[in-house]
Amino acid sequence: MTIGDVKVTIRMGDQALDEARISIEKANVRLADASALAIAALHGSERDEAQESRRALREAADEVELVLRRITAAKNHAAAYLAILG
Repeated sequence: MTIGDVKVTIRMGDQALDEARISIEKANVRLADASALAIAALHGSERDEAQESRRALREAADEVELVLRRITAAKNHAAAYLAILG
């Protein structure tokens, strides 16, 4: 594999990361909408199931943020490597 091939592969990966980010951001909007409805429906409930549901929704939102940060880090590393390759 030549350096040119490596650059092409990295750029293709970068494009895939952009597409993944867009998809995850769209899913995050839907998650936020669903979470708002669920939290409103569970408002005031102290049942174990309600507490577990609220916790699961928070964990899902946290995971989305983590994935988006990882995508940003991967893109930054790819850009740095491309800069090194010239």
